[in-house]
Amino acid sequence: MSRRPLHIVSLPLLFGALLVARGASASGLDAPLVGSGQSGPTISDGAAIHWNPAALADLDRPELFGGAGLVAGRVGYRRDRRGTYQTPDSLRLRGPMAAGETDPGKQGFSREVVATPLAPTGDLFFAWPLAQRRLVLGLGAYVPYAAALDFPANGPQAWQLRQAFIVASYVTASAALRVLPSLSVGAGVSYVGGLASLSKKQDFAELPEFQRAFSDPPIGQPNEFGPNAPSHVRELDVLSRPISITNALSHGISFNVGLLYQPSEDVRLALAYQHGAQMRYRGRFALDMNDPFFTQDLAAQGLRYPPLVQGDAELAFRLPKRLTAGASYQATRAFRVDGFVQYVTYSDVDAFVVTTRSPSLAQPKLGIGPSVRAILPRKWNDTVWVEANGRFALSRHFTMSATIGYQSPASPDETIDVGSPDGHRLVGGLGAVVKATQWLDLHADARAQGILPRTVTTSRSDVGNGRYTMAIGYLGGHAKARF
Repeated sequence: MSRRPLHIVSLPLLFGALLVARGASASGLDAPLVGSGQSGPTISDGAAIHWNPAALADLDRPELFGGAGLVAGRVGYRRDRRGTYQTPDSLRLRGPMAAGETDPGKQGFSREVVATPLAPTGDLFFAWPLAQRRLVLGLGAYVPYAAALDFPANGPQAWQLRQAFIVASYVTASAALRVLPSLSVGAGVSYVGGLASLSKKQDFAELPEFQRAFSDPPIGQPNEFGPNAPSHVRELDVLSRPISITNALSHGISFNVGLLYQPSEDVRLALAYQHGAQMRYRGRFALDMNDPFFTQDLAAQGLRYPPLVQGDAELAFRLPKRLTAGASYQATRAFRVDGFVQYVTYSDVDAFVVTTRSPSLAQPKLGIGPSVRAILPRKWNDTVWVEANGRFALSRHFTMSATIGYQSPASPDETIDVGSPDGHRLVGGLGAVVKATQWLDLHADARAQGILPRTVTTSRSDVGNGRYTMAIGYLGGHAKARF
């Protein structure tokens, strides 16, 4: 079928789905570190505001705890096109392909594309005991969720993602109360602020509205478009339109609660719950429609768009809930081991819901209004995070620590893409604490994590097949001042 004889297409019904760039990357959205490498659900420092507010109850002096670090990474993707694709300037709506219409350059493995994110991070916590080892108040600002990816604009991954930057930062007010000599409880309320920007090439052929618009009268053209469209009708030049969301801000509320039980002087047991948060990133969208197919060829049928469609956009999804069980054991005066198991309900992120608003979307002759809402389902799995930390006091003034851990993947093969370069993740770290003065401790941490190389062959409609690699490193320091 040639490009030009097509008639009315209900494009505005598609624009909500176009804006989803799949930037939220499952367990890849977790920041490498909150607090120092010594922090955790059984540790009584300012970062307990995040990990387990009940642990604040053991602080007997005011404490200011904060630091900064640098996160660097490498995310690699080598796409494996296992299907058959048309030449990019064709527009056949269904198979079989005629001779000469298939593109031999879109077969097998493509060149690897790489993103090398580099970003600063930091946190600040303050705790104030009102009654010694009885009631403690806390206030903290930190970033538990962050992701930054920037791939080549026209690489083989561009239909999945070009660029993504997503941050969810928390400001939390906490209180801890010692209810028994061996038992403390705590709770916190958080303001959750977010910032996001996303861009990609949107393939119109994967959208169900396109399938109906072509198959129903007045066009009446059978086609294979839709969410499960086969590869031979995908990634055509005229149907691949650049789209972006910029300057999107989100505001939300969350809370956490925790328990800390100390059955003996050497043993601590912790249980903490972090509620999720509904994120609604509101910003601007821009859709490049600068092709005669959309700007003039169908004007007589009542369909005409400006070369650039702009307006307001909202991207909504849920941050997951977390249940953490921790334990610590002071084996000797010099050696201590801490660990935790965390269950994360990433299945809460069942869909991205996008709403777009712009007068340019309205097509009065077609009965199409200026506001569109669409849903892109995700099928993420709940994950498990296991981590252990051992620390050894070499002297009264110097302590070394080592960390090992594992995180299970959230993205299944069906929906993985470069926006969620997820897999079985291994975590390791080294840390040191120097007691500089009676009231000041200095922390230094180096931390690394990476997924086991992952090869996918069963991605939905050949969209994300290929080989994924990821490695992230963190280097930073903290200072803990007690008054």
